Amino acid sequence: MKKWITSSALALIFPILAYGDIASGISDQSSFAVVDNCNTDFQKTADCCDNYRRGPTGPTGPTGPTGPTGKRGERGKTGSTGATGSTGVTGPTGPTGPRGHHGCPGATGPTGPTGPIGATGATGATGATGATGVGTTGSTGPTGPTGVGTTGPTGPTGPTGFTGPTGSTGPTGPTGISSFAEFYFITPAGVATQVPPGQPFSFNTFGATFGGLIVPLSNTTFELTVPGIYQIYFQVVLAVSTGTENNVQVYNTGQAAIALNTGLGFNTLNYTVVGAINNNNDFFAADVVGTAMVTTTTPNAQIQIINPMTDIIDTLYDASVTGNLPPGGIPKPFSGHLIITCLVNNS
Repeated sequence: MKKWITSSALALIFPILAYGDIASGISDQSSFAVVDNCNTDFQKTADCCDNYRRGPTGPTGPTGPTGPTGKRGERGKTGSTGATGSTGVTGPTGPTGPRGHHGCPGATGPTGPTGPIGATGATGATGATGATGVGTTGSTGPTGPTGVGTTGPTGPTGPTGFTGPTGSTGPTGPTGISSFAEFYFITPAGVATQVPPGQPFSFNTFGATFGGLIVPLSNTTFELTVPGIYQIYFQVVLAVSTGTENNVQVYNTGQAAIALNTGLGFNTLNYTVVGAINNNNDFFAADVVGTAMVTTTTPNAQIQIINPMTDIIDTLYDASVTGNLPPGGIPKPFSGHLIITCLVNNS
């Protein structure tokens, strides 16, 4: 009984002492050594007690409360490096890492030996024709001899070709006659009709007219209402001699001309003067005819047919005073005419 009590007491006391010593040993190595000595002595004591009969192990007592943590002991010295273990099995290859930056180009290596000549490639397409060269034309060679032979027969006429496309319309041609007018007179019989120097002839009868561009202002003056080109025809029969007619002096020269007034008075157009001269003393009738193109640049220009001479009177020929009348009586009286035609209207 005494032995059992002693064993039981030791079983209860030992864990408590051991836990406290171990906890203290964590912070104090020297205390841990003392516990080892005590355990050794305790083992000896237990061995002595084994001489006595051992009773059954009693139930484990409740765990005592955790003691306070002891102070951390000083770090021990680093032990010596152990021997290198054998190389382990190579692990699987890891995934490829990201591409690194391009390094600087390396130095050019030495040129390798020339390889064998390759087979000839296919002929390429012909290039474009180059520009024509510049050069002087050579001298013409001598003409060869003319060949000898008869001309061959004319070949048959080929078929008629297709009608070509209609050409573009040409420019508009000039406008045709836009206006005309005729004026005339009949020389009176038995009366001496004279036209003094610088004065107009009188065309007292109006004939055919068209267009309204030529307007008579009087028997002697005619208006060209629009600028343009006019063809003017005039004709009178003059007595040309050195005698008298109906008791008036008649001269051996007679003339007629166109006078134009564009606003500054009438001026004789010298290029329109026509007439006749009689160097004999015979009584002579002259048919004086003139025609001219007159251009006007202003509207309402005026024209007259005048005696352009400065000191000679024109006398219209009177057929009734003609000597040596033919059988049957007096011939018809003469007439005078003025015909104005507007060829180009520039209005």
